[in-house]
Amino acid sequence: MSLEQRDAILALLQGRQPAPDLAARRTGFEGFARMLWPDADVPEPVELRPGLQARWAGEPTPGGAVLLWLHGGAFTVGSSASYWPMAALIAQTAAIPVLVLDYALAPEHPFPAALDDTLAALDWLDARGYRAAIGGDSAGGNLAVAATQARIAHGRSVPLACWLVSPYLDLTNSGTSIATRRHRDRFVNPDDGTNQRYAGASPLDHPAVSPLNGLFMDFPETLIQVGSEEVLFDDARRLAEHLWAAGRPVTFQEWDGMVHAWPLFAQRLEEGRWAIAQGGAFLRRLVQA
Repeated sequence: MSLEQRDAILALLQGRQPAPDLAARRTGFEGFARMLWPDADVPEPVELRPGLQARWAGEPTPGGAVLLWLHGGAFTVGSSASYWPMAALIAQTAAIPVLVLDYALAPEHPFPAALDDTLAALDWLDARGYRAAIGGDSAGGNLAVAATQARIAHGRSVPLACWLVSPYLDLTNSGTSIATRRHRDRFVNPDDGTNQRYAGASPLDHPAVSPLNGLFMDFPETLIQVGSEEVLFDDARRLAEHLWAAGRPVTFQEWDGMVHAWPLFAQRLEEGRWAIAQGGAFLRRLVQA
């Protein structure tokens, strides 16, 4: 493990000052991403429908496979622009284009707005003949699982595969790692109100808000990657257990010493590049099958 690289990331995270309001946090996150990927040439977005945009990393081909990526950011920050550089590395590694979605952000747009946008993006890909896999990190992992469950429940086509990084799946925060790894996680504060900002008036244990409570029959083959230091570790572990119990194919990877959503730091962290390489190999195998 590249301890010096990881410790430099931890120092970078600890050195960030809390923003005074949500607008400043969003601006700060975009600036942080540009600092992580200073040479990225981010393309213009495409419009999926009025008010819903996304950015392509890689060139899609008619009828070809694509990956729909749902970005992290506690449901409140992040964008297709800040995540495009990571998506470009995924596209290169997986050898399939990636569509990064600008779903509606909370708290202005609480549940189910972001989930509705995710389902709309899958519909948009279907209408154009693309074969879609789905993935996401953190809050985006929540949306990827919930959208897949919704497609299955409504008899729609199931994504080719599901790739999840540090997914936030239980907004009741009942996982034991929320308490036991709190002192080890330098990135995620489970008491910051993220869950309530996203859920809005909906119950935190609603299965579309906390998709860990949903059903997993007919779920596609899934890759789950989580860092050993994460308060969300048990969200990822319990998802793997649910999938195994449902007889679904799943690979669970615990990355020793890694922080929340560490592939976002792939420009500076070898383990970030290795995790993306693993995800790319996973997608290539299933897309080419």
